Amino acid sequence: MKKLILALILFAGAAASDDISVTSAVDKNSIDSGDRIALQVTVSGSSSPALKAPQMNDFNVYAGGQRTQSSFSFVNGKMTSSTSVIYDYTLNPKGPGKFTIPPFTVEAGGKTYKSAPIAVEVAKGVPPQTQQAARQDGGVQNAGGNDLFVRVDLNKNKVYVNEPVTMTFGFYNRVNLAGQPQYTPPDTTGFWKEDLPPQINSSRNGYNVVELKTALFPASPGQYTVGIASLVCAVPVRGQGDDFFGGFFGSTKNVRLDSKPVQVTVLPLPDEGKPADFSGTVGRFGISATVDKRDVKTNDAVTLTVGISGTGNVKSIAEPKLLLSDEFKKYETVSDLNINKDNYEVKGSKVFKTVLVPRKAGKLTISPVKYTYFDPADKKYRTISSDPITINVAQGPKEDAGYANLPSMPQAEGIRVFDSDIRFIKPAGRYTYGRALLYRSPVYLIITLFPFFAWLSILGSRKLKSSREENAASFKASRAYSRALKSLKPLQTAAQKIKREEFLGRLEAVYSEYIGNKINRPAAGLSLGEIKEILSGKLKEAGLAESAVGVFEELHFQRYAPAGSENKDINALLCSVKELITKLEKAGL
Repeated sequence: MKKLILALILFAGAAASDDISVTSAVDKNSIDSGDRIALQVTVSGSSSPALKAPQMNDFNVYAGGQRTQSSFSFVNGKMTSSTSVIYDYTLNPKGPGKFTIPPFTVEAGGKTYKSAPIAVEVAKGVPPQTQQAARQDGGVQNAGGNDLFVRVDLNKNKVYVNEPVTMTFGFYNRVNLAGQPQYTPPDTTGFWKEDLPPQINSSRNGYNVVELKTALFPASPGQYTVGIASLVCAVPVRGQGDDFFGGFFGSTKNVRLDSKPVQVTVLPLPDEGKPADFSGTVGRFGISATVDKRDVKTNDAVTLTVGISGTGNVKSIAEPKLLLSDEFKKYETVSDLNINKDNYEVKGSKVFKTVLVPRKAGKLTISPVKYTYFDPADKKYRTISSDPITINVAQGPKEDAGYANLPSMPQAEGIRVFDSDIRFIKPAGRYTYGRALLYRSPVYLIITLFPFFAWLSILGSRKLKSSREENAASFKASRAYSRALKSLKPLQTAAQKIKREEFLGRLEAVYSEYIGNKINRPAAGLSLGEIKEILSGKLKEAGLAESAVGVFEELHFQRYAPAGSENKDINALLCSVKELITKLEKAGL
């Protein structure tokens, strides 16, 4: 019966996935090199699987978010529903030519659905300065006119791999605006980004200045370009004759301001003096090591806490190697991340907690924990070390002490039957089951009641299916935790068997599915800011939403971490994800 019900459910799921469609459309197929393309991708069907975007190397791609549309219809008294998720993108071609926007894909029910490719032709347009002046006619000065302009500045133009660069976007204006400007950040391909505290508003040389700061961490050596940042703002236009009523009832127009791209040279970390245990961390850091107790017994657990703190890309700090003797048994390490962005500088700490179990009595010493990082200010590799820790271990009870000296007990001999010379007379044949009559046996009762229980089972399965269809979101949310733990379990054994990139991709997919099921939104289409806002509204515990977003950033960074950071312990990432999912579940997500 269970197999039959499961087959029906799988058949229904497969049938539901057949009506999924993926379409894509652009607002125009022919543009100038300085113009942009609005791309809209729609995923329609009875379910909302995650959309996978292709690589578009010919364009600078800006994700504009997503929105959901639902429709219902009644046919012969039966209600059917359809959901469409619409994804908006803005494409900025990198140069003139003929290009193709690749298909977007969706996987559901073991099948792959694709949108059709789109051909785009980009003509060589007018120079950016002339184009900008053309957009800003009608009484509004361009950037050279000093009434409205934007700029992107970097505090450094030559850095090492993983060395922080502070990018500042500045908007300068001395005219009244008619609405809230719309900001499009520059393309920062090749960098890992960390948003710094909220915008700075100030007055400078007669201008109203708004600044946004972002920390950039280059992932690999080479020449990189911080692309064009854009700002669209509504500017009032005075009426004919420049009279009083013309100014009072004047209209507005949108003006787009573009910054200039900025070049960055990323230097490789020097090979000279590079220690063998260097994991790619760049900045300036310190280290400490403590234990929760110094007087224990054998086979008692001791928690060793190692903290690495300082200034730099704190998320790239790898787990330090512990030099332990055979006197200790070591268990898995769990890490915790704390980031501080005061004074527009990324700093913080990463704490690693490891459970150790002493195996012998006496004074045992935990060797100093060492960690190596590169200091870009002094252009040197530095190795920091904690103090050694001594633990007093007393002899505890042995595990098998209560059972080692028990005497063996003799077995009872019992009664032995040597022979039998009496044969009992058997009654005439009757329908029996063993020694009882058939209609008095439990088997007869089960056979009699089987149709009734089968009917109840079918009725219950229909009711359960109906309940799931009516409240699919709450059903997904209720099963999200168990599904996540079930999906994480095989990853523990697969960590050493599959490639690092595949492992991190599967781990990120499990975490994204859990968050998406809990908030009833496909997490793959949401920005980190939106996820943080949704979780902040659902969680009462302070800082938990930031930790949830931090895990997304950590997983994403580790997938594209610098070559020097490949020694990162992926088991620690798995433990961090599992621990955070448990915290979110206990917090009532």
